[in-house]
Amino acid sequence: MIAKIALEEAFNLPNLPRDNNQYTSPTGSADLAANLADIHDQRLKGMDENGIEYMVLSLTSPGPQDIIDPVAAQDLAKIANDYLAGEIRKNPDRFGGFGALSMHDPKSAALEARRAIKELGFHGLLVNDFQSTGNDGEGAIFYDQPEWDVFWKEVEELDVPLYIHPRLTTPAVTKLFLTGRPWLRGSTYFFRITLHVLGLYANGVFDRFPRLKIVIGHMGENIPFQLWRFDHRMSYYSNEPLPKAKRSLRETMKTNISITTSGHYGTPALLFAIRELGIDRVLFSIDYPYERIDQGPKWFDSITELSEEEKKQIAFGNAKRLLKLK
Repeated sequence: MIAKIALEEAFNLPNLPRDNNQYTSPTGSADLAANLADIHDQRLKGMDENGIEYMVLSLTSPGPQDIIDPVAAQDLAKIANDYLAGEIRKNPDRFGGFGALSMHDPKSAALEARRAIKELGFHGLLVNDFQSTGNDGEGAIFYDQPEWDVFWKEVEELDVPLYIHPRLTTPAVTKLFLTGRPWLRGSTYFFRITLHVLGLYANGVFDRFPRLKIVIGHMGENIPFQLWRFDHRMSYYSNEPLPKAKRSLRETMKTNISITTSGHYGTPALLFAIRELGIDRVLFSIDYPYERIDQGPKWFDSITELSEEEKKQIAFGNAKRLLKLK
């Protein structure tokens, strides 16, 4: 059994309702709620049984991104971050954290990001795709426009990764596209994190902030498999004012974006991602408790197509470098 570090692992505040969390899990919604709230009991037991030496926790999706009131969203981020910091202090050898952020305002987000890293000691930050806004919750704030440069500048200066995690789409879009096919919601098909990441790329965020470190899960949210076609089609816009990106997406992925195996345990997909991005851009994760805590480790340990050293690099080596772990 190879020692592992897991990066996309969710928790929830004990008193936070799950009304806006409509995801599924292998063992049902009741167990999901209990497993999200648990940190030091069944979670730690499962870590010990499956070679998870260290787990980086983050507030479960959608977190502050689903709250349309900026003050309430900011309050939730601060409460969640303070709570998580307290839980980590109970067992710092086994747990670390990614800070939650309200993304209604770039300056406020930058301030909480700095607090999460400098005061609370987190390894990085995590946002759940777009920020809901508007009275009906149908508005969406993305973070690839110039007004967000103040935020990205802060993240770059903090020199920590920002994990962009999916969330469910707005109610109107859900009704329009998923009526009659509800089982396709969420991770089955209808996460749209790719749009957000490609927006950051096309609008030149990585050129303006070349040391920015982004992490995306689920074997790269299909981006590795679309690299050739995306760069090919983007080249057609060479005479247009957009895109602003100066490098190809493939080049950017190899310098600024890491992917994890969270919730995607397909060996052919893993081997393809390594070939496209390089092995130093691929990190192990589980996606617990939305996946069983044993499934990802058992799959990873069973892989025969990689050498022991290659598996160690993915299991913990790349994470130690990215998160600056000792």
